[in-house]
Amino acid sequence: MRIPQPLLRAVPLVAALLAACGDPFALPPANSPTSERIVILYALSGTPLSTPSAFNLVTGIEVRTDRTPDFDIALEFAPDSALGLGTTGDTVAALLPRGALGFAADPGVMIDSTTPWDSLRLAPIDGYTTDKAVRIDSGDVVIAASRAQGCNFGLVRPLYAKIRIDQIDRAQRRIVTLTVTNPNCGYRGLGPGIPVQ
Repeated sequence: MRIPQPLLRAVPLVAALLAACGDPFALPPANSPTSERIVILYALSGTPLSTPSAFNLVTGIEVRTDRTPDFDIALEFAPDSALGLGTTGDTVAALLPRGALGFAADPGVMIDSTTPWDSLRLAPIDGYTTDKAVRIDSGDVVIAASRAQGCNFGLVRPLYAKIRIDQIDRAQRRIVTLTVTNPNCGYRGLGPGIPVQ
């Protein structure tokens, strides 16, 4: 079988283009640094409607659940183990991933009780609680994964954040946190600067 000359001349060109592109299924280079800021969330119940009860990891902002379903985690205070946490007579603060509120169980949270805040520089790939409340206490460090996002060439990955619970205010039914978000789709780095992982 004889291969046409134009086709033979095109083979090296196609090979060179493919080599220049690298892995077409790799994530594009990260280009945005992580950001750190104070985030305050109010409980879903027993607080004014105008206060934000949820956090959108994709946009990095607090949101009201009556205005949008675009959030990844929400806050609730519940007495007498209403969330399956704590003991009778105890009011607990809990973060609820979307799956615990009847949405698709996609994003999740986990408590990291072993890694100091400054040393926590890489979010785990799995092990997140996606469909039930997670009790939080003052001083806890929480790692959160967002709803899956389309990153590149069909890759679907979450965004990640680390959240330090600095204050739990039961009287005002709110928490104050220090939150570091990584806006680069698929990158798990939680240290300062532009992530490389």
